[in-house]
Amino acid sequence: MNNFRFTKIIAGVSPTLAKETVLSKVINMVDAFRITLSKGYDDNNKKYIDTLMKLDNSKTVILETKGNDVRIKNTGDLTVKKGETWTAEYSEYAQEGSAKIYIDYPDLGELKEGTILECKQSNVSLKIKSTKDDTAEVEIVDAGKGKIIQYDRILFEGLNEIDEEELSERDKKDILWGLEYGSHVLGVSCASSAEHIKSAREFLENNNAKEMKVFAKIETITWMKNLDEIIEAADGIIFAIDAFPSLKKENIIETIRKIKQKGKPVLITKVTTCYGKDFEESFWKEIQEYSKEAVDGIMLETFLVEEEVFEAIEKTWNLLSDVENKLNEKALERFEKEGDFEVRDYIIYNAFRSGTELWVKTAICFTDNGYTASRFASLAPRIPVITFTQSKETYRYLSLVWWVKGYKISQSFNYENLKKIGKEMVRMIFKWNISLDDKILILQANETIDNDKGDMINGIELYNFKNI
Repeated sequence: MNNFRFTKIIAGVSPTLAKETVLSKVINMVDAFRITLSKGYDDNNKKYIDTLMKLDNSKTVILETKGNDVRIKNTGDLTVKKGETWTAEYSEYAQEGSAKIYIDYPDLGELKEGTILECKQSNVSLKIKSTKDDTAEVEIVDAGKGKIIQYDRILFEGLNEIDEEELSERDKKDILWGLEYGSHVLGVSCASSAEHIKSAREFLENNNAKEMKVFAKIETITWMKNLDEIIEAADGIIFAIDAFPSLKKENIIETIRKIKQKGKPVLITKVTTCYGKDFEESFWKEIQEYSKEAVDGIMLETFLVEEEVFEAIEKTWNLLSDVENKLNEKALERFEKEGDFEVRDYIIYNAFRSGTELWVKTAICFTDNGYTASRFASLAPRIPVITFTQSKETYRYLSLVWWVKGYKISQSFNYENLKKIGKEMVRMIFKWNISLDDKILILQANETIDNDKGDMINGIELYNFKNI
């Protein structure tokens, strides 16, 4: 199966997916993995990363801060029936007991009577009857699948109205854990302003991780008025498209276009994803329209049931392939009609035009910080983009960008290496599906000018494959 594809697939890791027997079945279909810190600091997450790297150390691990991610904290499933009354209790840590429903929401005891708590993958609804201290009496008003799945996500009205300007102390502790054990990209949940992203960058810089890429996860009310500044501050956006019930499809498409217009990758996710027999219909009906906008990746919510993992990922793979085969050849609007552009933007745009009009087979480029690759990819080229970088952080970042295949190279890399090694990568990727007269485009849009790259071109070159 060819894993050099347009739209990247990012899967949420849990004890279910982190088993080596499960991961080995899906790892070739998944480009990156997301570890959410909804359960806080957990040594098991180190095992997840170790297992991933053992199977394929080229995969990117996104560490996502907790934000407003509220979870069931029971370590086992709970059998429930409609009409039953349960005691729900706040707990920051996982609990083995089955007599209560444990929830990691510290203000549980302050929720209003009548509030409905939705357990998203379980399809179970809990209605608050009364509260006291850190507990609440809840009624099962919809039993869904007949059980509350361990670690299921909970949503309720008003949850996403809470906005933070800075990282919490818990987030800082969890990020330090992630840096120690090998995560590659930071996802800041509930990003509400540029200051929130700057706070994360400052913390990373103070902990020797200045170059780590930071994605902002948009899932709060405040993002609507701060979207432009968040896009500018972040390296990419994780867009929870179903976190805003009042947002119409055309508004979501407009938001995706705005992000891509700035040359930033956008990963879309549905926090209310339900796996199982109805997954394809419920998930894809909404996703397919947005995929036509050349979003960089589809982020699948954390898997909680082992039997659902392979089927859901395989369906996502097949559905994405179907959409990509039907993409229009018409170029998407990715540059504002008016504005001041740097020379590198014009070079990238001309490379895209040349690739389209001259039937280029693939593009090869060098990038320091990922800008050239992500800006070029934001134009939704129909050709693979083979990218070389000397930065390990940029290398991991490229795994999240539309139809880009990144390679890490040494500091002694030069322009002649770019052509020589690039030709070998083209040969490997296309196998026998490449002819000597196929056109190959080489792109370099200088992001920085220094002596180390004095032999690099600043523009585009076009070769027949035999002449590289």
